[in-house]
This record gives sequence, structure tokens and C-alpha cells, in this order.
Amino acid sequence: MPESNAYDHAYLKIAENVDKGYQTAPRAGQELSPAFIAYLKIVYTPEEAEFVQYLSMAPIMKTSLDVAEASGRDPESVEAVFEPLIQKGFINRSRAGYCLPVIPNLVNLHMFYPEIKPDDLKAAELYQQFFIKEKYYKYYGTSEKGTPVLRAIPVERALYPDEKVFTAEEAHEFIQNLKTEDLALVPCPCRTRTEKLDIRECRDRFPIASCIFIGSAARLFMNIGLGKRVNKGQAIAYLEEMVELGLIPTSENYIDDPHGIICLCCGCCCSNVRGRTRWDNPTAVLPSPFIPRAGDDCISCGTCVDRCFFGALSLDEEAGRSVVDPEKCIGCGVCTIACPTEALKLHRFDRPNKPFDTMIDLFATVARDNNRLS
Repeated sequence: MPESNAYDHAYLKIAENVDKGYQTAPRAGQELSPAFIAYLKIVYTPEEAEFVQYLSMAPIMKTSLDVAEASGRDPESVEAVFEPLIQKGFINRSRAGYCLPVIPNLVNLHMFYPEIKPDDLKAAELYQQFFIKEKYYKYYGTSEKGTPVLRAIPVERALYPDEKVFTAEEAHEFIQNLKTEDLALVPCPCRTRTEKLDIRECRDRFPIASCIFIGSAARLFMNIGLGKRVNKGQAIAYLEEMVELGLIPTSENYIDDPHGIICLCCGCCCSNVRGRTRWDNPTAVLPSPFIPRAGDDCISCGTCVDRCFFGALSLDEEAGRSVVDPEKCIGCGVCTIACPTEALKLHRFDRPNKPFDTMIDLFATVARDNNRLS
């Protein structure tokens, strides 16, 4: 096999291994996306791809001896290639061995820092192709059958005071009850990408801001120099600051630890929220079990209407207050924060779909929906 074909085969093999993961790989029709394979060629050099092609998605781990035997090389050569990739977050390592990055990291590797480095714009353009034009967002934000991977988590002051709130339903309690103290602020890859491409619509409204990474994910980004460590109080204060501006807190669609992230999402850049605001993925982001209702103090100023990304609120002249469309609302509570009379608060609202109990429950359901359970 000619050398160039051998390299091409290595990248195809990496894409095939990504496709075996529970979220699958980007596709163009029935075939693996050529844009995604071209993106992998930016991530890994041919020499790196020679070894990376033998790695799988978590939870399948491969040791350096496994990769050495598969590649016909020695373990020391494998480790020499893998070490710089680990330092950049381009592969993951644990006590059990090595694996490919999780999908949210893999497709955003060039977007966790603000400066534009070589290949960043090319990586962003390829992402636009496989993620948006080829509709990979459907497998990123949900499963093939519409199971959402993220859920909305409103902050305490958005809730009506008399509402009983359970653990992990509200963002402050969610953070306080985390079992880990490892938290890090990492620049949002979604707004960073649109900023680098000079197409960010919310530039005058929001900063690029950061996601709040948790536990092992926080340690990963701090180890590669992209995460700023914060304690729980600082994380809550930062979240409050971003919600005040109008960003939506979301986290993984399950209740129990371990968790990996709290995203702070806008409606024009976010890879998940845009499923609802821009694309044909209406179940992206599971709504919280709350919905806004305006009291008698509502002055119909329209502030809440302007803050809603989903067009869920409108002014009812006959009722003399704002009203909500439950089908469009995700119960984030961002609409309530800026209400000048505090007339608008979140009230409990029974919805048919609930968060999963555990990470395994979520991943198993998504894998089953995507026909990847094995």
C-alpha cells in the first residue's frame, strides 16, 4: 500500500472507531463525513495517526503494549508519540490505558482558547460543514431518537419562593452538592468558534465567557493549561453573573455524580441550544420542571420577551401580562432575572420527560437509540 494511502487508511480507521462510540461520528448521508476525516488530519499528524488509529472511544482503553502489538512497534515509541497528544488533550489517559477524546472535546479541540493559531480557521470551517450542513448536531445534542444529552438548570432566584426544590434541580444546589472540589472555567468553544470565524451574532450582547468544567474534565483542562481553577462559591458567583447577562445554564441530562460540565449557552452559537433555536432538533436540551408565570405586578414591559431565545413568551393584552408557551419554554428562568417588578417567577410544571438518574442510564439510552449499545 502506498504511504499516502496508508495514512489515509489510518484517518479513516480513527473515524470508524469514533463512530463505534455511543454518540457516533459525523456522516454525510450513509458514509463517514469527508469533512470530519479532513478535520482529523488537522488534529493528528500522519505519524500520530499511525498509532492513534488503534485507540477506541471510552470506556474501551488500550495500553501502550496493546497499541505496540497492533502497530508492530515497541511500547516506548507509542508512549513517545502519545505523551504530547495527552498534553494537548488530543487523546486521554487513565490508569487503564489510552482512549480517544469524548466527542464534545474532540470536535472542539481548536476552540478552547481565544487566540487564532495555525489551522484553527480551517478546523472551524470543517466543523461548519460536518456539524451544521451535514447535521451532526442531531447526534451531538440528542440521540437519533431525540434523547437530549443536556438539561436546563435554573438558578435559585428565578424560582417562586414557595416552590419546593429537589437536589440538582437548581444550579446553586447542584454545584454545592458536587462530590468534587475540582472546578475550572474554560472558554466556551461555541462562541470562540463563531468569534474566530467573525460570525458571532451575540458579540454586542454577551462575552465569549466560560463553561464550568467539573471533576476529571476540570483536571484535564487545568493540566493542559486551559482551565482556571475556581472553588464552589466562585463558580456560583460566575454562573450568577452570566445568567444576569442572559446566558442559560445547562448540564448533563442526569442527576447523580459524576458530572463534567455546566454550559452557559446563548441561542445563536451554542451547539446544543441551537437545536431548538435554529435547527430541526426540537428536543435538544431537556426542559427543567418549571415554567415562568407572571403575577399581578406584571407591567407588560416586554423585558422577559426580549430575553427569551426560544420565542416562548409573549404579551397578552387581554390578560395584561406576559404569557408562556409551554411547548417552546425550557424553564431556564433567564426571563425572570431582569423583571423590573419581580412579577415573573418559575413555578413547578409537570413535564412528560425527566432527567436520567445516572450517567450510565443516559449513555446506555443514547447508545441504544443510536444502535451502538454493544
